[in-house]
Amino acid sequence: MKAVFLLPFVLLFCVQCMNFQDVRNRRAEPEVRDLPSQVRGDDETINLRRRVIVLPFLNLSPYSSASAGEIARSTLVAQLVGTREILTLSNNDLPQDISKFQTEDGYDIKKILPIAQKVGAHGIIVGRIREIKTRKVGDSVGVFRKVMAEVKTLVDVEMYSAKSGGSMVHETKTATIQEEVTRVAKYSYTDKELQDNPQLIRSVVRAAFSKVAIPIVRALRKLNWSGRVALVRGEKLYLNAGRLSGIQVGDVLKVTEAKEEVYDPETGSFLGNITGRMKGTIEVVSYFGKDGAVTIVHSGSGFKENDIVEFY
Repeated sequence: MKAVFLLPFVLLFCVQCMNFQDVRNRRAEPEVRDLPSQVRGDDETINLRRRVIVLPFLNLSPYSSASAGEIARSTLVAQLVGTREILTLSNNDLPQDISKFQTEDGYDIKKILPIAQKVGAHGIIVGRIREIKTRKVGDSVGVFRKVMAEVKTLVDVEMYSAKSGGSMVHETKTATIQEEVTRVAKYSYTDKELQDNPQLIRSVVRAAFSKVAIPIVRALRKLNWSGRVALVRGEKLYLNAGRLSGIQVGDVLKVTEAKEEVYDPETGSFLGNITGRMKGTIEVVSYFGKDGAVTIVHSGSGFKENDIVEFY
């Protein structure tokens, strides 16, 4: 009789235990996705942003203004960011001062490669101003003296692969502009005054770099997107790429060992890189910092910092 009386309470207790266990299981699951995977579309390579380092531009022309190189660099950076396919890394965020790797007409790319790889860059961009020429077109007239200025420039841009150091893009561009400039109560303009006019320099370099971003984007699209494991804490892996890079909550990524360099045992010559073994998969559950992602282990084990993460 007692057994019959206690049976409903036993069943109720079992049901409550099952409900509690179900709640615990639900809590252990990843958070609800705030960006569905369908947002990326069919071609995920376009929506995943590649990272590039745009080194300080070099002004190799006789025109000595220090601002010309920075104006040229900021012009190209603005165009690259405007494509919404590229992230430009700030040189101030790099672990070393890259200006020490500057050479007579460029940079020592081999020494910059380890830095670029460490921050997860896909490309390294070097820009040069080869020539800037200014001249007056016509005479200045009136109290508000106006003169037509003509400015010509010759620039070139190279992009190197952050993995191999090989050249991916090499573009040489020229541009010529004519603009009217005004100076109050001045008898005449000199070429030096025209060269020091930032508006003229900005206009001509903008014209020169107006189409450089297109081949850079096309070249980067050919590269497989990849990131790296920045930190491992138990079942959580923290990546060096997140929301800004186009990573979305719910994405499943594969993790492989870093590529290994192979050398000829007799000659010591470099033969190439081999892909490391696949360790497993991880799922993105949230973000951290400026552009980092938090993931949990989906399958596999043995994950370490600096492992490579990629899409299937």
